[in-house]
Amino acid sequence: MGHAYVTFRFHLARHGLRQFAASLKSSAEILLLAGANVLIGLAALSAFPPMYAMSLPPLEAAGLLLLHAVAMTIPVALLRKRVLPADVVRWAHRLPIPARVQLRADAVVAGMLVGPLAMLYATSAAILLYQHAAWMHPAAGLVATVFSLLLTWCCAIAVLALRSRRVAGPAWRHAHAAQARPYFPKRVEPRALLLWHRLFWLPYWRAENVVGWQQSVLLGAALASAACWMQAPSAFMRALLALACGALMVLLTDRGDKAVREQVALLRPIMAAWPLRAAGLFAFARLFSALPALLVLLLVFVLGAAHGVWGRTAGQVYLILGCAAPLLLVATPVSNERFRVGLVVVQILLLTAVGSELWK
Repeated sequence: MGHAYVTFRFHLARHGLRQFAASLKSSAEILLLAGANVLIGLAALSAFPPMYAMSLPPLEAAGLLLLHAVAMTIPVALLRKRVLPADVVRWAHRLPIPARVQLRADAVVAGMLVGPLAMLYATSAAILLYQHAAWMHPAAGLVATVFSLLLTWCCAIAVLALRSRRVAGPAWRHAHAAQARPYFPKRVEPRALLLWHRLFWLPYWRAENVVGWQQSVLLGAALASAACWMQAPSAFMRALLALACGALMVLLTDRGDKAVREQVALLRPIMAAWPLRAAGLFAFARLFSALPALLVLLLVFVLGAAHGVWGRTAGQVYLILGCAAPLLLVATPVSNERFRVGLVVVQILLLTAVGSELWK
């Protein structure tokens, strides 16, 4: 690697990825147990867009290649705070690091993040070449796949470079100056709601905390899958969307409840000397982590009422399970991580099995 800063960035990114893998261990087990077939199918089709692009007119092919490269850069954008923390950016901004060394470090870290795609594309391309569809142009498709991979690598470098500029630039100073100003609530809120807002809601959106964005993405995906599920025309799509909706509802509650439990562990010693009953506030916060999944269930109920599915036994059972699943997750103490994973998997399988019977 040559320069010490490049080596430092490489080890920093590797450490961040290891921490991320450890934090997602339980969720990865859930996804593999509940949706292994879907994940394998998506992996097998990862090289399909660039190979299919070669059968399209030039303008459409260029647009599809660009869209595919940008879509494959999304994981890099989500991991940018892990591989390049804000404190490291501000520290490195004060050092005499040449721009070319900074670019080389970004390229090495981007290569670490994009590298696994090369193996994934190779496997997917081999499967597609073995099937050899009539529309396929093998040589041009392989070139397009390599081009899409290189374009994704360039987009990843741009994401990391933009991360360095935005954190180290004036926007960071203005943000900290704005946070230093005192906060005066514009309206009087109930005490429990105000404390929940200050101690649980705001920390999930500040600094490097990504819980707020994570839950927003999961909630949006769950609402979209619920809406599509209730409108899907074919039985196969309904079964697939039932799996997606049930899994996202359970994962939404699971990740939210874990974030609340971690925040409670941080606040418990601090609030021990406060003149209030912290146990009630903590129970209130954990109950709030079940509300997003219940919101998704409400959308399912409203859209499903137009099809008359709730008058059937399967529909009534689904509503009961949909209400009980998030409440059970937030009420169950985490004594064993394996038990938690098993509970989540069982809930996903039950919701999927019952949801698949709604239209029969």
